[in-house]
Amino acid sequence: MAEEIAGTDGLTRREALRAGAGAAGGIALAGGLFGRAMDAMAAPAVVGVGPYGPLQGPDANGVRLPAGFTSRAIARTDVVVGSSGKAFHVLPDGMGTFKTGDGGFILTSNSEAPYVNGVWETGTAAIRFDRNFNVTDYYDILKGTHRNCAGGVTPWGTWLSCEEIESGKVWECDPAGKTAAVARPALGVFKHEAASVDPVGKRVYLTEDLGAGCLYRFTPDSYPDLSAGMLEVAVVEDDASVSWVNVPDPQNLLGTPTRQQVPEATTFRRGEGMWYDDGTIYFATTQDDRVYAYHCALEEIEVLYDGVALGDDAPLHDTDNVTVSPISGDLYVCEDADDLQVCLISAEGEAAAFAQLPGEEHVNSEVTGPVFDPTGNRFYFASQRDTRGGVIFEISGPFRRTRAEQRPKDKKKPSVKVRTLGKPSLRRLLKSGQPFRLVISDDSAPVDLEIRLVTKIRRKAGKGARQVTIGRLDTKSRRSGPRKVVLRVDRRYRQRLRKRDVAQAKLIVVATDKAGNRRKVSKAVRFS
Repeated sequence: MAEEIAGTDGLTRREALRAGAGAAGGIALAGGLFGRAMDAMAAPAVVGVGPYGPLQGPDANGVRLPAGFTSRAIARTDVVVGSSGKAFHVLPDGMGTFKTGDGGFILTSNSEAPYVNGVWETGTAAIRFDRNFNVTDYYDILKGTHRNCAGGVTPWGTWLSCEEIESGKVWECDPAGKTAAVARPALGVFKHEAASVDPVGKRVYLTEDLGAGCLYRFTPDSYPDLSAGMLEVAVVEDDASVSWVNVPDPQNLLGTPTRQQVPEATTFRRGEGMWYDDGTIYFATTQDDRVYAYHCALEEIEVLYDGVALGDDAPLHDTDNVTVSPISGDLYVCEDADDLQVCLISAEGEAAAFAQLPGEEHVNSEVTGPVFDPTGNRFYFASQRDTRGGVIFEISGPFRRTRAEQRPKDKKKPSVKVRTLGKPSLRRLLKSGQPFRLVISDDSAPVDLEIRLVTKIRRKAGKGARQVTIGRLDTKSRRSGPRKVVLRVDRRYRQRLRKRDVAQAKLIVVATDKAGNRRKVSKAVRFS
């Protein structure tokens, strides 16, 4: 699908959070909350003016922005978009952007419209831009669906559009509109809100828009094919670690909603928008004014923002759709109601207003669909239900480019020390495996570990010996420090090893940190 859509760039916000923590009063944004019960966590973000200062008065489009920023309305309900000849849809919601081969991009826009009066409204449409941000086309990419709320971009260039109804599905769409959208019921049938792909772990995370909804993850049988796989639900422990339990009936064929199929599943108060950034899934919950950060490799969760805990001075309430700037690492969050602001949680840990819709025409509306164009130079969001139906705004201005400056340049290879535990013997190796202790030290955790146990085995018919890998283990070291690993022998080599009195072997460990630095160490082992 989407042959002409270039893959989305990877985003890297975590280094920015780590580097900026000192500017927010020493608050540890990316991990200082672990070890406490989830509900006892204190929100790390603090109230501030943000990187752009206070909002100015409404501009010609009725949008309040910081000094130096301007707005443009690019689409309004029932008004023809550009030269497409087609009028814009109602109730614009979640949005995503995709590079195109001509230097422009495509903006996808969901519609939260239901099936009305025997007519299927637009489920998702797309607006095409050229390299100069001129609108060149507008067209449907999904029809015949109910209340498409949010969704998510995929690294392979498709848009996941989510239905917010009890029997809702996730639909995979081609932003170019050349290939028909495909339902992906394996991702669960429930009241979907948003979806976000972790390209490293090769999983899709999903929120559920209910007061007692759950957090889910989907592991494809053959990534990135989403037609089959395993759906799991999150269980958050008192120490903020997350375990995942298989959902027995993801498509609700037996009549029990997915959120009720696992009794120990943790519920969240209306899961809303979701965005992946450099190993972390950010998602919002509307009913308790929170933004969570789930660290995929660590399988741990923290509260990044808590509007209730911050009190009356908190700028952000009714948290809804979220996105991350690819050039600054700042997290942008829309309000479902309150005073209709788009707020940002800066890389330095300050929560501040960035945009507001103060006019009476937006009183009954909500702010939806925040997203940057692929270059990060322009920002888009929508007023879903203004008096004319809905409008998408484009924001231009001096967006800061701080991510590269904040990211530490890690060129140091991981430190790896290996110890052999116990008295190595062939009998023990063949029965239960040989334990080793690895001591890993590195600044760019997690560290990927490729561990191999190799030895020489004689070829058949007296043709000498060859070196083979008799045991292997691929794992991660999530933190610096010691860890125990056990290497077991592959079944096909057990019989040959049983015939030996002594086996000379070598343990080889290749450690690759998050920055791509690589260290290879080896240790000789004699099994008597």
